[in-house]
Amino acid sequence: MASLLRTSLAQSRSLQATASSSRTTLDWTATRHYASSTSSSSKGPGQSSARPTPPPPAPRPTPPPAQQRPPQASGAPPPPQKKPLSQSSVASEQDKLPLPWLSRPLGVPIKPLSAASAAALPKRSSKERAQDYLSGGRQKERENIVKSATKGYFHDFHSLKAHGGKTWRAPATMIREDRALWFPQVSGTCLADRTTKDTVEMTAGKVSVIALLNSRISEEHTKSFFSPTLDLYSSHPNFQLLQVNLQPNLLKHYLISLFLSSLRSQIPEPLQKGYLLTKLDLDNPSAGHGRVHREDMGMANKHVGYTYLVDQNGKIRWAGGGFAEKGEREALLACTGVLLGRGSGA
Repeated sequence: MASLLRTSLAQSRSLQATASSSRTTLDWTATRHYASSTSSSSKGPGQSSARPTPPPPAPRPTPPPAQQRPPQASGAPPPPQKKPLSQSSVASEQDKLPLPWLSRPLGVPIKPLSAASAAALPKRSSKERAQDYLSGGRQKERENIVKSATKGYFHDFHSLKAHGGKTWRAPATMIREDRALWFPQVSGTCLADRTTKDTVEMTAGKVSVIALLNSRISEEHTKSFFSPTLDLYSSHPNFQLLQVNLQPNLLKHYLISLFLSSLRSQIPEPLQKGYLLTKLDLDNPSAGHGRVHREDMGMANKHVGYTYLVDQNGKIRWAGGGFAEKGEREALLACTGVLLGRGSGA
């Protein structure tokens, strides 16, 4: 009995020792596993036990562009405003640009009547004249008033600095007859005998070079165009040169009419029969038949002389303005020869 108790006690102690040893082993294994897992989590998967490489620094965000503050907020004075160019400066800038070609036919769309034919027409009532004026005359007059009001007094004078006042270049060829417009009816005092004549009767059946002028400089403009043509065709029976002196200012017109004898001494005698002095005002055309405005004739500058080639039917087939270029003189000479050669002017 005593030996049985001793054997049971020995087995119990052996079991306790084994359990204690197993508990120690488990605690050590758990501790090691915990340390290993902690180290692995800090290194990250796929990394060795070597010292980890620090990740590259994240790019700094680009700051938004600084917004400019208005001068009032920053306290700085506002930038000076660019002053508008004077008319003289504008003309100087335009002088650097090439001249455009004449892009449209010049003249009036309705064939004008001569002064005698117009006088033979029955008198129109005031009501009919008022209807014509209200239908088209008023609108056109308003447009002309607006254009004149928006122009400075010295606008045309300063514009002479740009290409000598030229605003377009004469065409190299004639305007087609079916597209050409008519030269307006202009009445004036003939320099040769002081009689009243008009351009409709004078141009009928002849090839005419017509010069519109109002000053000495404009006269030189027109001469630069027609001089070679006049020298070549002055003896041709179907050719003539007409010079129309436009003097809408009544006082100036009256003074010139008083000194026609002095003007006659400056014009060669063969050309006096084709020289007219007229009061026609192209800036304020009448509302009657055959009214014409400066724009209709391409006369952009009142200080510039303009030259027109008119066929036997009274249509403007060619035009030029200002001082003539070499090509423009040659074009007028060639076009005049073509019309004279055709005979009919077609």
